[in-house]
Amino acid sequence: MEIFIGLAGLIIAWLTYNKTFNSKPDEERNNLLGIFIATQKLHLEVQSIIQKYIDDNDGANHQLYTNITFQQYLIVAKQEYDKGLSDKVYQELKTNKNYTKSNIATFQDMIYTQHNALLQFRSQLLFLEPSKQVEN
Repeated sequence: MEIFIGLAGLIIAWLTYNKTFNSKPDEERNNLLGIFIATQKLHLEVQSIIQKYIDDNDGANHQLYTNITFQQYLIVAKQEYDKGLSDKVYQELKTNKNYTKSNIATFQDMIYTQHNALLQFRSQLLFLEPSKQVEN
């Protein structure tokens, strides 16, 4: 009887270990993909706000930051989107089965950071008023 209880305990411990450390990171991947899509949409919204400002105010050469115009920022934002948030990147995250839970957690932290920065930037952009600066 003691051998049976010992074997049962060993089997339970092995199953628990496998479930905890060797299981596929499906739930983590789904969470990552969800925040990825939300960040994609937010990034495109920010680009749209900047483009609207440029169009409505002839503001391509208006200063967004010191030595950075709206147009310059928009160009860089589009490039960064293509590098880090494009549908190609999404498909890679979705289909690559070699990512571990820790890889996915690292990606998710990076995307959360970007998402939060975009939220703050979008909030600032919503209060933009037409600039009366002289174009350079």
